[in-house]
Amino acid sequence: MKKKFNIKIDDTYREITIIKKKKKNISLQVKPNLEIILSIPINLSYSNGLKLIEDKKNWIEDRLKKYSDLEDNKGNYYLGEFYPLDTIKSILPENIDYDTSLDKWYLEKLKIILEESLEKYTNLMGIYPKKIKIKPLKSAWGICYSTGTITFNSNLIKTPRHIIDYLVVHELGHLKYPNHSKEYWEYIGKFLETPKKHQKWLRKYGYKFM
Repeated sequence: MKKKFNIKIDDTYREITIIKKKKKNISLQVKPNLEIILSIPINLSYSNGLKLIEDKKNWIEDRLKKYSDLEDNKGNYYLGEFYPLDTIKSILPENIDYDTSLDKWYLEKLKIILEESLEKYTNLMGIYPKKIKIKPLKSAWGICYSTGTITFNSNLIKTPRHIIDYLVVHELGHLKYPNHSKEYWEYIGKFLETPKKHQKWLRKYGYKFM
């Protein structure tokens, strides 16, 4: 169930999509294409959803501005650094075309980095996933399944290297603790210093890389 509304944000009327889902959590997204989506529990009214958006207007305005700036500058992120269009091409091999092959090049780089990180932390933790997948994910950076498969968001290549290492430890930890209990955080804290700081960093800045 979803409805669209026009809300005045930053002196401009923008389309807001409110989606009702069978879940307890509320999530608000501002996507790079400036699309604004609010997901709410099915028993919450649309009017309450609009009030939530009103309360988050400053947050929305901030993200809209940052995405607009990114669009104006034309470029992309790689390992946490923003490269304008004129310079990002300099880090690509000569035979790679920016417009058609960047995603493929990103994927190859991410495979190499994840392989290195997984080799390090699986040996340290003594935990080994049955299968690793990399693919675009809409709202998660990583998913650990009860089958032993771990899926990583392909956009991880845009984040800093320490965030990639954190996600590897985070998801490997779920093979032992399929939750976010105190025991889980204590466990992954043995292998990565202050893991919750990485989590907070992703919550604060992660939207830029999705």
